[in-house]
Amino acid sequence: MRKYCGTPRETIPFKIMDFFVDIYANLFYKKRKKAPINHDAPRILVASLGHLGDALTVTYMFPLIKKTYPNATIDLLTAQWCEPVNLHNPYVNQTIYINHFQTNRRKISRWEKFKDFYQTFHQALSVLRQADYDYYIDIRYSDAVAHFVLPFISVKKAYGFSRRALGGLLDKEFDVPTHEFHHFDMYFMLLREIGVKGTFADIEPYFPIPESVNFEKIQEKIGLANESFFMLFPESGGEHKQLSTAFWAKLIEQILEKHQLKVLLCGQTSMSKQILDLVADNFKTQLIDTSAKINIQEIAVLSKNTKFALTLDSFPEHLGCIFTKTITIFKGTGYPFFPLANFPVYLIHNHKPSVGLPFERDNVEVVYQENVETDAVKALVLNKISNFLNE
Repeated sequence: MRKYCGTPRETIPFKIMDFFVDIYANLFYKKRKKAPINHDAPRILVASLGHLGDALTVTYMFPLIKKTYPNATIDLLTAQWCEPVNLHNPYVNQTIYINHFQTNRRKISRWEKFKDFYQTFHQALSVLRQADYDYYIDIRYSDAVAHFVLPFISVKKAYGFSRRALGGLLDKEFDVPTHEFHHFDMYFMLLREIGVKGTFADIEPYFPIPESVNFEKIQEKIGLANESFFMLFPESGGEHKQLSTAFWAKLIEQILEKHQLKVLLCGQTSMSKQILDLVADNFKTQLIDTSAKINIQEIAVLSKNTKFALTLDSFPEHLGCIFTKTITIFKGTGYPFFPLANFPVYLIHNHKPSVGLPFERDNVEVVYQENVETDAVKALVLNKISNFLNE
């Protein structure tokens, strides 16, 4: 029996929909004619209709796939807001976009999100129908699974998760474990089905940066002289994960009292300006607000040159730790989103179920604090910054 994810208001419609989907799948869809799988050069459709953090970590699968199948063709089904992450990826044959209404964070009405979903779905089908896929894998185990595309395209084997409905369209549907798990554990479940094996030790985080994006041009763009700096990312895609502007302002003051650094405030909203306004006047000249002024590739280049990054559980956390030492604070989230890092990460969280869980990346130091908006947490951050700068 399937275990659905959500409130009864959500799961009851899933059960009703799946009753009819299962009838259709068993009578028609699963009896479709399928040619043999091309094991020498499989064509693989990877679906990920989530957000930027998902989009980045999903790309870590691609080298593992290519190691097993050097001649594989990887097509990516994702959302348009993830385009900057995938634009220069050397492993992707083509990227196809569907803006799922459930993961659309644009400030538009629900009706407009449905219209956008329908339009992008219609456009995507014209591309998807041109291919004959050996495998379909959808990494989503929460909102916005892409299984609805399967009856309209040619796929020989389809794998994914059933907890948000439409599992009957899959050739093998998975449920998530009842214990705490890392999101890449779910990716490995799917990869094993297509013959790709790996462990956390095999994951090599990367993010391609075009040669046209260079540090000197970015310095000129944002008014950054040749001074030491760190990057602060106070925003998260989920506002419930964010900390108060007062917390950040006080922490910035304490950092600048001890260290001669510039602070790059990074984000997409007015939150950075609100923080800047709260910082004492004698420190304001040390702050540069880059919010909505730099793109993802420029953030990556700055990350290669920064002393460290200070983030929340969000896309910048995953991107930053590819290129620099990172301090990250998790509010309400834990082990599933622990970062896969190239550089040392100091992670403070208040997610009790994640306490004591082993994490197979030895460069991530994890500390539990019941409340993350306290002077004790500021002290931990300040101490780690001193360690990072003295190493």
